[in-house]
Amino acid sequence: MPELPDLVHIADKIGRAVVDQPIVDVRVGDPVVLRLMVNRSLAAALCKNSIRSVERRGHFLRLALDGDLVLVVNAMLAGRFVLSPTATARLGKSVIVALGFQDGQELRYEDEMRMGKIYLAEVTHEAEIPGYRDLGVDLLSAEFDLPLFRTLIARRREQVRQFMLDKSTLASIGNAYADEILFAAKIHPKTFCKNLSSEDVETLFHSIRQTLNHAIAEIRDRGEPIETKVRDFLSVRGKARQPCPVCGNSIRTVRVGRADAYFCPSCQPTDRKLFVDFRKLPPKGGTKGSTKG
Repeated sequence: MPELPDLVHIADKIGRAVVDQPIVDVRVGDPVVLRLMVNRSLAAALCKNSIRSVERRGHFLRLALDGDLVLVVNAMLAGRFVLSPTATARLGKSVIVALGFQDGQELRYEDEMRMGKIYLAEVTHEAEIPGYRDLGVDLLSAEFDLPLFRTLIARRREQVRQFMLDKSTLASIGNAYADEILFAAKIHPKTFCKNLSSEDVETLFHSIRQTLNHAIAEIRDRGEPIETKVRDFLSVRGKARQPCPVCGNSIRTVRVGRADAYFCPSCQPTDRKLFVDFRKLPPKGGTKGSTKG
């Protein structure tokens, strides 16, 4: 799933490449992902149309078109965008939609799991897109400040990682950056929001800003194609049993809700007793480093 830093890069690259380029070809590989909120086919609505702007809104990618239309994509778990200088002769099995532009470029949305959604709507009905109007505060906006963050987290009683993944409150953090933010803040992912001190909350707020901004800069500077998921610079996500970059202890995983969280048991000590005390496990022991505690 493209997360916020990925989508910033994707929106910028697509915008630079195709804005104001007329769409001359629309190919649909699998309509199951499409949600047409207009009385036209995707091809009829988009052919001879042009994309006027590309922007990220939370975890959605929004493409504004002529005729007061918007194409809004929620890539979810496995969706990805591909920008190619030339069109493919045949659509691969993972391709959902391919847009061909006058200059020969092709923008494809691919989704092997068919979990994502592509909405075509009139601007006046854009708010009807599921989850779209319910987005919380944008984490890169001026509105997202420490007083607001204190207000938002003060109302919550769940574990802090689950709170951070609530897109109707914070727009938007995914699994990878939830782990990175908590590692930067030195907060265990299973800590309950109500148990965070005032200093913890302030640290967490600054960690959100700093972690996301660092990731955006890193991904931008790499200049990889938009379909490439740049994750090798992350500190803990996907690095179970590898040494912590700060203390050298072994990175572990723990189940939080329906997902595994990656953390360092030394840098992020728990405030309550779990089934397994990861601090007492050898860095390269036989355990898989996971618990439901």
